[in-house]
Amino acid sequence: MTAINLGINSDSIQYEVALEILGQERQPLMTAIRLEREKAEPSEALLKYCQARLTAIDDLQSDLRSTDRDTIQQILDPQNRLFR
Repeated sequence: MTAINLGINSDSIQYEVALEILGQERQPLMTAIRLEREKAEPSEALLKYCQARLTAIDDLQSDLRSTDRDTIQQILDPQNRLFR
């Protein structure tokens, strides 16, 4: 039986942090949708954009695996503008 490495750089820790970052990405989009819907004439284009991003984040969260090291590194990279 192999011991699980739970050191700071372990795949499982990085995976969990990546999932947390993705979860945090949802909040500004949900806020933007709520604020846009409160307007007298909400922008359908903005609503569709925010919803599409939420759907993409949901898909990535549900499909991401701890073995997806390259994707996880992209999510963790603070310089990567795809996330944050």
